[in-house]
Formats: sequence, C-alpha cells, structure tokens
Amino acid sequence: MAERQEDDATSEGPRPAPWSRRGPEDDFFCLRFRVWYPSRDCAIRTKFETAQGCLDCDQGRFNLKRHAGSLRGVRVFVPFEDA
Repeated sequence: MAERQEDDATSEGPRPAPWSRRGPEDDFFCLRFRVWYPSRDCAIRTKFETAQGCLDCDQGRFNLKRHAGSLRGVRVFVPFEDA
C-alpha cells in the first residue's frame, strides 16, 4: 500500500504575491511577513527583540549570525513611557 505524501505548497493552497517590491538595498525576503528589506534590519529586530512577530524566527537567527560583527556597537533607543 502506497502512502500519500502531501507537498507543503499544495496542502496550503496558492500563496499570495509578496506585499512589497524589492528595493535597491533589499537583500532579504522575509517568509513570515512576505516583504523585501535589508537583512541587517532583520538582524537588529532579532537581536533587540523589537518586533513581536520576529521572535523565534530561524531567518532572523541566521541574519543575526551573518551580521553579528557589524552589530557589536549598535544600541537601540527605547523611549520611556509613564504607566
């Protein structure tokens, strides 16, 4: 008896087109949000956890490793809000 294996692409149905066009500085396509932008921005979001949707993302971890050297001195300003 042959087992049926479903391809991920066919089981999910057709995927919509990307939401953004690729700009001249964009070198990374985010699979989660389906947008083009610079991979260094992805690495910053991953390192500083600035976007909830970017937490636990394998692409973000890869980009962080790729840009780790250039991010050593980067700091992110988070404005203080009164509760």
